[in-house]
Amino acid sequence: MNRTKDWQKVPLPDTGTTLPKFTYGTTLPNYVGNWEIGKGSGLYFSTFKKPNWFHRKLTHLVLGWIWHDTSPLTT
Repeated sequence: MNRTKDWQKVPLPDTGTTLPKFTYGTTLPNYVGNWEIGKGSGLYFSTFKKPNWFHRKLTHLVLGWIWHDTSPLTT
């Protein structure tokens, strides 16, 4: 049976005296494009990697989603 007289004090682990520094002005991820779900619904989700042309075409034909490319043009 656990009683108060049997309790032991367990020390907390030493975390050190310095805390990690918080950096202000975090940068946003580099998105290459986004999918628009529905016409004019305002529902978008962005991706880090551009899907290939076949996946973009099939997604548009089957689901009706529209791909918007936001990556800078490379010449």
